[in-house]
Amino acid sequence: MALRRTQSILAFVLTLLLFCLAFALGGCGKEAEQEATGDASEAAGAERARSHAFLAGREAPVYGYEVIETYDHDPENFTEGLVLDGGILYEGTGLKGRSRLLKSDLENGEILDVHNLAPEYFGEGVTVLGDEVFQLTYTTNLGFVYDQEGLEPKRTFTYPTEGWGLTHDGESLIMSDGTATFHFLNPVSGAETGRVNVSDNLGPVANLNELEYIDGEVYANVWQTNIIAIIAPRSGEVAGWIDLAGLNPDPERPVNDYVLNGIAYDRETGHLLVTGKCWPHLYEIELVPEDLYW
Repeated sequence: MALRRTQSILAFVLTLLLFCLAFALGGCGKEAEQEATGDASEAAGAERARSHAFLAGREAPVYGYEVIETYDHDPENFTEGLVLDGGILYEGTGLKGRSRLLKSDLENGEILDVHNLAPEYFGEGVTVLGDEVFQLTYTTNLGFVYDQEGLEPKRTFTYPTEGWGLTHDGESLIMSDGTATFHFLNPVSGAETGRVNVSDNLGPVANLNELEYIDGEVYANVWQTNIIAIIAPRSGEVAGWIDLAGLNPDPERPVNDYVLNGIAYDRETGHLLVTGKCWPHLYEIELVPEDLYW
């Protein structure tokens, strides 16, 4: 009888200890979760502060955003160019040995075609004009032109600067080179036909990267920021800003492989598609006036 009572007491004590241990671990887990959430929140706050610092004193209107849809994006893609044409997404990626041009279905993510660049090339911006796809390279002064249907190479063209972003206005290619300058190129020969310097009330706006032409204006990522500039391409005047702070899936890595880069336009919805280098998602967003967004 005494032995049975002792066993019961030991079982009770053991159960109580296990309960306390589980509670303690649960508490620690929640504490760790709160700490992680706090770190992410702090990083996001720092990201917003950087945007506010960049935009301080600038007179052009500022827009925020609302996420409408989220699509999967291959985190191996070092995104340098992004275009949507008829529901088909064209994406150019960078880094030597990893640069390629991809053609995929936006809705289901199916890869329709891939063209791999030779390992000596660092791929950059892309655009679709007519039935051709154009792709820049970073420092080799060489652009490639492909057939839109199967991404078969057709011809090349050269330019004297670095190649960063690329779009078109229906007649000319518009290229950025990492400075505050837009270069206008003949889409057949690649010859430069004009250029314009981009600026706002504070002066030149440099580090212009991936480009998208939308309703008479060029939208340009400002490299290593969460900012997109809206630019009148013929005058170079900045007409507006888009602040995408808070969109970065990992705000603790705001530079290098995780910078915002990639703008496409869906003409059917009027929405933008944006992503970043090696981001796991592509976001469909609608612009919101800043006073409503913040």
